Parts: sequence; C-alpha cells; structure tokens
Amino acid sequence: LFRKLQARRVPGAMNVLAECLDEDVAKKLQKRCEPDEFKALCALAEQSCMMGIDYRSIGVGWNHPTTRMAYRHGQHRSTRCNQSQLRQKQSRQRLAELLEARDLKKALVHLFLAEIGAEDVASATFEAVAAALEAELLLPLRALNECGPLGRTMTGAPLPAEELRKVIQELTRAVCSGGFSEWRYSNALGQEQLRGLSPEQIDLWRQSSSMDHAGGLVTHEDSPGELGFFWATKIGGPSHGFDFETQCILPLLCNARHKVILVSDPHWKHHPVGRAHWRLLWAVGDGKKSPEPRLWLETVNVDFEAPVSTENWELSVLSHAMRKADEMNVTLSVESSLGDLLQRLIDHHACSHDAVEVRERILLRPSKAILEASDYLSPKHDWVQDKDEVTDPLRRCLYKPGKKRSHI
Repeated sequence: LFRKLQARRVPGAMNVLAECLDEDVAKKLQKRCEPDEFKALCALAEQSCMMGIDYRSIGVGWNHPTTRMAYRHGQHRSTRCNQSQLRQKQSRQRLAELLEARDLKKALVHLFLAEIGAEDVASATFEAVAAALEAELLLPLRALNECGPLGRTMTGAPLPAEELRKVIQELTRAVCSGGFSEWRYSNALGQEQLRGLSPEQIDLWRQSSSMDHAGGLVTHEDSPGELGFFWATKIGGPSHGFDFETQCILPLLCNARHKVILVSDPHWKHHPVGRAHWRLLWAVGDGKKSPEPRLWLETVNVDFEAPVSTENWELSVLSHAMRKADEMNVTLSVESSLGDLLQRLIDHHACSHDAVEVRERILLRPSKAILEASDYLSPKHDWVQDKDEVTDPLRRCLYKPGKKRSHI
C-alpha cells in the first residue's frame, strides 16, 4: 500500500524511470527508495537520460535549444546527436548500478556530481542535490562545469579563464551544499555591492517578492533559494543562456545586486513565461555625485514557445517594481520608453512625485562573477568588471517613492 501511494504522489515517475532503464530494474530501484529518494532518482534519470546533452564533447554555443520545453522534449539535435546518445547510455548504466548501493542517498549525490562534472564537491548534501534536481539544474551545472565560459567576450576581448573557473566551482559548491542564495548575498563582493542600504532595505531586496495581477498573472522574483535563476535567461533573449554564451549568465547567478522578475501565466503551467533583469545599482549623477541606490529594471522578455498573450505584462512588471521601490524607499529606474506607462501608474495611485526623465551615470562595484553582461549598461554586451566602473550617461525614467493616497 505504501508503495502504491508513493507512486500516486509522483504521477508518471515510474514511466519515466522505466523508459530510461529496463522495466525490471526500474521496479527494483523503486522498491528500494524512500519517497524523497524516488523523486530525486526519477528527476536524475529524466535529466541525464532523456534530456542529456554531452557538453564535454559538443561544447556550448548558439546551436542549443532556445526554450526550456525543447530540453524537456529531448528531440533537439543537441540531445539526439551521437555524442549525447552515447553519454545517455553511460548514464543509464550508472543508474542501474544504484541497485548495488548500500547508502542510496549518498550514491545519488555522487552520481549527480559525476553527471555535472563536479565530483570533488565534498560538502554536497542529499537535500541540496534533491532541490537542484527539482529545479532541473543538471544541464545548467553540467554546461558550466564541463565547458565553462567562452574564451572571449562577444566583442572579442579575452576572459580570465582560470578566475572564472574558480567562480563556477564556488557557485556549484553553494548549490550542492544548499546555500546558493545565502552565498550570493553574504560573500564579500556581494556585501560591497549592497553597501549603503540599511539592514531593512537589504532584507527587503533579498526577499523573493511576488504580486498577483488580473487574469491570474503573477510576477515574482523567483522563489526562496533562487535556483530558478539558472533557467531565467532561457526565457527569450538566448545570448545569456547557460549553454550559449556561458559567461553571460554568471553575473545573475553570482551577484547580490542582480535578480530577475519572472512572469507566470495560468495559461502556461510548465514554467514562468516572462523575465526581466532586475538590479540594485548606484547612480552618481554626472559622475561626481554621492552614490544613490536605484532599482534598475530592464525589458520584459517572453518565452519563444509559450502561446500566451503578453497584454498588460509591462504594466504588471512595472507595478511589481513600483511596489518594491515603495517598500524599500529606493528610486526606481526604467527605460525611458516606459515613461508614459510609468506616469499612468503614478497618476492612478496618486503618488506625490511625477516620473522624471534623466541622464545619469551608474556606478558598478566589482562583480563577483569577474565580468558583467548587459545591453543596457554598456554597448559591449559582456566585459570584465573586476573593479569600480562608472558607465556613460544613460537615459532613464525615474520614479521616486513618496506619499500617496492609495497603495499599489
């Protein structure tokens, strides 16, 4: 009865496992598993055998899938090529060997680390690996660890490969030990990026804020743990994807100043369908002004595959950003093209300050990722940013929190 109930709690999981392995082996493995082990095992099987891409052989680049569902379908040429098929076969063999494992949790951890090319992570725990598998992180972590960043930026400038490899190893340890989110905010460079905020403002910035909107739309800064950041750049705009220009996702993963606002639509149940980069930066006026914090919002991207309407998305994301600005008492900075929409929201909520168009420079404190990547902060797309840097004057539209007669 216990096993029947367990199977019901994981719909289709046994089918996934049986498809990856011999059905008899799959049934024997299921009998050995506790519920949390079975869930992790099925996720590991699906991600290594049905979605598996052998990045070690074929590398990273612009030939990989552009949507999250394309990875799940497992029919892309990156998944079906001979190299990936051979690696999937090897993964099946290692999964079958779990029948002989004395400690199944420990064996699952070791197998996951082998699958992502990070066998030396001694601090890994089953709970953290299970969370990583639930977030579908096998492929992102494999791409980062087995290929690392490209040797050069998009504009051809050389990248410090050894330093970047160390960063990838550090973030992998943080994920596999269960402290990824805490690591982002507590490391020395992360604390420096947020220096000048009060403890209350830092706490609010770290929160995975969410907001409900008309029609069941939800905007959210991922969820506690922030593991969804690894897939966020697969929502539209593929250049920052984990297996395209691999180095470009590192600033989002590593920097305390960098998050995303995601959009979830009730008509697409599979995963979030919208994404906007969301940063805590410092404005210095013409370059001589004392730094002032800015909540920096970039454009809203939409998943290439999801058949959803994007009507009111910008309005919803702006509303989310304004509420966060009010809670933190930090000025919101958006693209100047959104000025009219921002003013509509300001008028609707009877805010005391109008939207103001400005040209101001932004101070970028050193990046934990060694580099920064943004088409809005620099025309370079991605560049080494390991010391204080002040941008060129940037045209933006600002909302300054103040008293209002109603709340967002």
